[in-house]
Amino acid sequence: MSALEASVRASLVPRGALRVGINTSNYLLVPAASTSDSCGPIGVVPSLGTELARRLGVEVKFVPYASPGALADEASKEAWDVGFIGADPKRAEFISFTSPYVEIPASYVVRSGSSFKKTEDVDAAGVRIASVTGSAFDLWLQRHVQRAEIVPAQTMDAALDHVLHGRADVLAGLRDRLINDVTKVPEGIILEGQFMSVQQAVGVARNRGSEAIDFLNTFIEDVKSSGFVDTLLEKHGMTGRLLVAPPAVPPCIQAPAMKIVVLGCGAMGSIYAGLLASTGNEVWVVDVWQAHIDSIRDRGLRVEGASGDRTVQLRATTNSDDIGVGTADLVIIATKASGVASAAEVATKLLGPQGVILTIQNGLGAGDRIAQHVAPEKVLIGVASNFGASMKGPGHTQHASMNLICIGEMTGGVTERLQRVVDLWAAAGFTVKACPNINTVIWEKFICNCANSGSCTLTGMTVGEVQDNPGAWAVAVACAREAADVARAQGIPLSFDNVEEFVRKFGSTVRAAKPSMLQDHLAKRCSEIDAINGAVPVEAAKVGMSAPVNQIVADLIRARESTF
Repeated sequence: MSALEASVRASLVPRGALRVGINTSNYLLVPAASTSDSCGPIGVVPSLGTELARRLGVEVKFVPYASPGALADEASKEAWDVGFIGADPKRAEFISFTSPYVEIPASYVVRSGSSFKKTEDVDAAGVRIASVTGSAFDLWLQRHVQRAEIVPAQTMDAALDHVLHGRADVLAGLRDRLINDVTKVPEGIILEGQFMSVQQAVGVARNRGSEAIDFLNTFIEDVKSSGFVDTLLEKHGMTGRLLVAPPAVPPCIQAPAMKIVVLGCGAMGSIYAGLLASTGNEVWVVDVWQAHIDSIRDRGLRVEGASGDRTVQLRATTNSDDIGVGTADLVIIATKASGVASAAEVATKLLGPQGVILTIQNGLGAGDRIAQHVAPEKVLIGVASNFGASMKGPGHTQHASMNLICIGEMTGGVTERLQRVVDLWAAAGFTVKACPNINTVIWEKFICNCANSGSCTLTGMTVGEVQDNPGAWAVAVACAREAADVARAQGIPLSFDNVEEFVRKFGSTVRAAKPSMLQDHLAKRCSEIDAINGAVPVEAAKVGMSAPVNQIVADLIRARESTF
């Protein structure tokens, strides 16, 4: 054993066994039935605690607490060595936290007849919110709620009782728990979206030293990147109910600041702009939605969800002439597919001598449309997977998850320029990688879009609801199979054999999401159908094939759009 390993063990395990503090009220991580098991608790957290002790070469002893607040309060009393608990700035005053290993969205239950339509409506004068004292979401509410009253409760059952007996108007809680509690509230509904995401992490008392927290951070990043946490979620039935947290940004990544222009500042464009601006880049956004631009100018851009909750200041305009010709280092085209060609014309004027265009859209053909206006050597193509993004209102975007962004050269390969752009995104907190063959990534995302977009739009269902409905799911899988068959016929290498399994896994992390095509129809806007389901028959014809299911879905979508 090295001197460093001995020092870490001495710091983390001063009494011979690793004492792991666990919150038994979090049934997602520590199922209630497991705590009375004669063999000890089971679940995601006990499994992680056991693995941590194994790597330290010591026995594990679990120290249970009935609430997260009780666990946190014992940190200074040396009652446990490491604690699995939601990270929070208030707790961080006396506990050092690792990066999160999983995230749990939190929302509200209200009565359907109330005036609340979205989570931000709840913070209003005269509103009473029942919340569990000391929980991570309660600490968030204590910091952020300005007008509503927080009604304290010791447990979720007690908080629910406040609502049932008229002592509170709104029930706050983790979304998965609320799915059960909402059935007990007469005419109860869960508001869409989330007001925050609980970041579950590992904590140690601050007096344990930097070596201890560094070791734990390395452990957490390893169990995430190796797939160990994914395996535990699947083993304990938590896939889709808990989200694996994105990797922490390595401190060694110090990407130089750039002048960045985002063309198309919808839900995804706003996320790109907000996070890139938060790391010191000069970011401009261009969009035709005047109210959105005005809100960003007046109050900043709020990005809420899996990446945290932040409001950033950046420059916003409806007129790209305000930015300056030939001054941008990076132009990100985040418009819908139909707007790519016109955005490419604008991008060529804004691009500096060494600048590059990065296009990120759903569907096929964005790179080809841009190449009509600029040399392919100046174009990068990106694919964003499983963000579950939507606009909450002008100046406010939210995303339920934050999986992966793949970026590749349009002409293939990995270049120094590509790596610089990847580092820029990584420094902003994105999970991102350079892809030498971006076409494979594009087609695999396209196949999933074909499954989810048309089926959700025609039924009005979320991704998860389509997966759970046999009829809708049969249509979704048929669309995906046709797209996969066309890809293979065109010589596109795919990373999977079982189409249905691949598409289901893709959608499992965003079950509550409404695809952008459905969001367009709900707003009576024309969608990107021609670049998604409608593109499959076109691509099929190139190799002498047909795609009848996608053709029917696309025709029905177009028929509906003809009435908008």
